[in-house]
Amino acid sequence: MIERLSRDELVERVKRHAATLDLSENPFATAAWLRNYLKHVATAVDCQYLLAQVEGRALMLLQADARAPAQARALNNYYSSLFTPLAGDRAEGDAERVVEALSATRPALATVDLSPLSEDDADMVELAFKARGWMTRRYDCFGNWYLPCEGLLFEGFMSERPWRRTVTNWARKEKNSKTGPIIRLEVVTEPDDVARAISAYEHVYSKSWKRSEPYPGFVPGWAAECAARGWLRLGIAWSGDAPIASQFWFTAQRRAYIYKLAYDETYAKLSAGTVLSAHMFRHALEVDRVIEIDYLTGDDAYKRTWMAHRRQRVGVIACNPRTFRGAMRAAYEWAGATRHRLWPSAPAKGHTTVSDRQA
Repeated sequence: MIERLSRDELVERVKRHAATLDLSENPFATAAWLRNYLKHVATAVDCQYLLAQVEGRALMLLQADARAPAQARALNNYYSSLFTPLAGDRAEGDAERVVEALSATRPALATVDLSPLSEDDADMVELAFKARGWMTRRYDCFGNWYLPCEGLLFEGFMSERPWRRTVTNWARKEKNSKTGPIIRLEVVTEPDDVARAISAYEHVYSKSWKRSEPYPGFVPGWAAECAARGWLRLGIAWSGDAPIASQFWFTAQRRAYIYKLAYDETYAKLSAGTVLSAHMFRHALEVDRVIEIDYLTGDDAYKRTWMAHRRQRVGVIACNPRTFRGAMRAAYEWAGATRHRLWPSAPAKGHTTVSDRQA
């Protein structure tokens, strides 16, 4: 079944299906994430929303610009590092059932663009769309660096890091200081501390190299949602009363996600960002005892120094050749695929990647 919904109607559906959504291992597909998205992002864009469901068990959430209702795309934006095409407790054949419903909806859909996906989910949706006669093309979105770490202790982790000397030197200076710690470290987890911690985080962010947030309420809102669920790990490095580095991590289902980070460039010589990173990794490994640490979006060089593995996040554009716009887009995508085969180094046109959407 496919429903076309307004924002307010989707808010109600998210509330109704919260238990189903929260079965997802992907935090960017949970009811908490969607509530925050709808509150702080969806109000700023003119969209309609599509909710596909299979017996209330598995859900696909899409959006379409009001001016182009035949071109649907994944319900995500700048802040989303992973899209789960079927959130909830999906069963074999659910993807095919959803695509069958998408193929029958009226007005007809010309294209469905899903990203960023895991490779396995991309395989699943491509097979489902092709089985209904749609043309598909896969494209690269960004690299995702991560660390499988079940049972790993901090000292073992740090022994392989190129930053270990910086952290060791800082620890020695702190121990020998006669005037007190050079840097004080804090990890905020409780709801009552969120407002204070976010104020410190935003102060650091304003002093860093980062661009202004496109939706200023989103990050504070997500911090509050995370704290309410026991997920929040908001690290702050202080020099005296001044916050000089901050990192927004959250931990769900024994996985730690490094979501946002920044440091005040005025204090760069203190290496506060590196020292805080080490402190956050220690907390994840030895307090939370996570099984994986995920650096989320992008191939930034510093992520490689902390992580051990990389996986590719991809997108899938599906074109419905039974519609004029779908057939035209299919031809365009076929031409792009042919060009890429002939000149593999040429960038794929029509799709963009973002390497620094979060951290």
